[in-house]
Amino acid sequence: MGETRRVLKYSGNVSGKEVVNACSAIYGDHRFDALDYKIVDFLDIESIQISEHELLKIAFQDKAAELTNPHIKSAIVMTIGSELGEQFASYFDDSGWEVEVFEDIESARQWIA
Repeated sequence: MGETRRVLKYSGNVSGKEVVNACSAIYGDHRFDALDYKIVDFLDIESIQISEHELLKIAFQDKAAELTNPHIKSAIVMTIGSELGEQFASYFDDSGWEVEVFEDIESARQWIA
């Protein structure tokens, strides 16, 4: 996957359903098995409406995806509701994936490198 395919950028008003669908698309792509990192960029969102159920569904999707690719570094970049990112990252405490939350894209890129 090229650089642009390793960065998932959201903008505007984001729903939990959009995030669930994006995860499904990424993990369903045959190139996912070779992915070494992903940056999930929420910096341009105006709001995010995601239920606890949707958050858990995303975490379960990621845990299932970990079975086929256990060595991904995942950077979540957000300022609005960053506690949401921290909550999500906590689901990976016992995971092979490294997940960190950042407030700017440059810090996320430095961590990935």
